[in-house]
Amino acid sequence: MKEEYDLFGICITKQGLRLLAKLHAGDTLEITRVMVGGGKVPEGTNPKDFTDLVSPIARATSTEPVAVENSVTFTVEYRSDLNGGLDRNILVNEYGIFALDPQDGEILLYYANLGDYPEPVWAYWDHGPICSRRYPVSITVADGVDTVLGYIASAYMTAEDVKVYCTSTILPMFLEEADRRIAAHDASGDAHPALRRSMTELDARLELLWLRYGTEVSGNPFTVTFEDLEGETVTGVWNQAAARVEF
Repeated sequence: MKEEYDLFGICITKQGLRLLAKLHAGDTLEITRVMVGGGKVPEGTNPKDFTDLVSPIARATSTEPVAVENSVTFTVEYRSDLNGGLDRNILVNEYGIFALDPQDGEILLYYANLGDYPEPVWAYWDHGPICSRRYPVSITVADGVDTVLGYIASAYMTAEDVKVYCTSTILPMFLEEADRRIAAHDASGDAHPALRRSMTELDARLELLWLRYGTEVSGNPFTVTFEDLEGETVTGVWNQAAARVEF
């Protein structure tokens, strides 16, 4: 059956599959650039064999990659104000993600084509409205592979983008820092003064109970708490705060 690529479709190129197969835990997938173009997939060709866009037009940008389990997701964005501003109207019909292969150099990793449904981007005029087109990308990588961008991620983030980023990236960082600060606080001798006083008082009462009921007394029993020395004669240093006499 003949494959048709004149409608919307996406794929990892053969070069991209080879690169992903090389990556192991601890390696880094470096995305070098994102491009948009106006070409269609020529009849009789397979986009998995592509090494570049059919008709490149301009560099695009993206959000920062977000790792979710073994997939990296981000959003490609092309805006009319990028790279000094678009000076003419264009039709975006394809886009590609390029990455660095340590052996082969820069390769086309990911290719997408809008086929019969190109999206117009209007020329940019100073202080005029910005025309923007956004495309989601998801790339499955090996567990433990980091992903970095070789350019500044300058795409605008939607509320959903922010939610995903905060949940998968910011929240674990926040919880780790909170755990560290709580542990440091609890280990401090100045932490929880009221609780420490209560524990000291409880320890004193337990010691008194042990003295009263755990000590064999053969004469007339008595109890002295040393909370004050009224009516008492003692030898030693009276520690009023701890309600005891120290020797």
